[in-house]
Amino acid sequence: MLKLEVDDISTGGERELPMKDGSMLAQGYAPTKHTVQFAAHSELPEIRAVRLELLTDPELPNGGPGRSIHGTGALTEFRVEAAPATSPKQFTKLKVASATADINPPETLLEAAFDDKKGNRRVTGPIEFALDGKDETAWGIDSGPGTRNQARKAVFVLDQPIATRAGAC
Repeated sequence: MLKLEVDDISTGGERELPMKDGSMLAQGYAPTKHTVQFAAHSELPEIRAVRLELLTDPELPNGGPGRSIHGTGALTEFRVEAAPATSPKQFTKLKVASATADINPPETLLEAAFDDKKGNRRVTGPIEFALDGKDETAWGIDSGPGTRNQARKAVFVLDQPIATRAGAC
C-alpha cells in the first residue's frame, strides 16, 4: 500500500482527511463534481496496476462508501501520472489499458438531485466510463436500495509498468 498525499488542486469545496490506516476520508461540502489529485512515493521495483478501494465509514452519508444522499458516488475519470523521484515535477501521463470493478451497473441517467445545472446529459454505468475521457459519463457504484452501502473496488491496469527502481512519485 502506498501512503497518499493530497495535492492542493482540489476543486468543488471537498477536502480529504488522511486516516491512521492510510485511507482518505472525504469531508466538507459534497459537490456534484470534484477533482482531487493524490500523490504517492514508491520504492517498489515497478507498478503495473492501481487498486482503488471505496470504503464505508460511519462519518459518510448512510455509511458510504460515497458522499451522495444515498451513500453512493461516481468516478468520472481516473488518470495516472508518474515522475522520477529526482525530478518530481516532470510528470508523464500513463495509459490505463483496462479496468475491472466489483460492480458494473448498466448505463443509468443521473438523478436530477445530482445535476450540475449545465444542461448536459450525464450518466453512470460500468467501470469503462471512468476511462472514456468524457465528462458526461462516470463509473457508478449504486446497486440499488438495500445493497448500496458496501465497500467497492476497481483495478486499473497500466499499459506499461512504471519502473520505480530509483523511486517515483
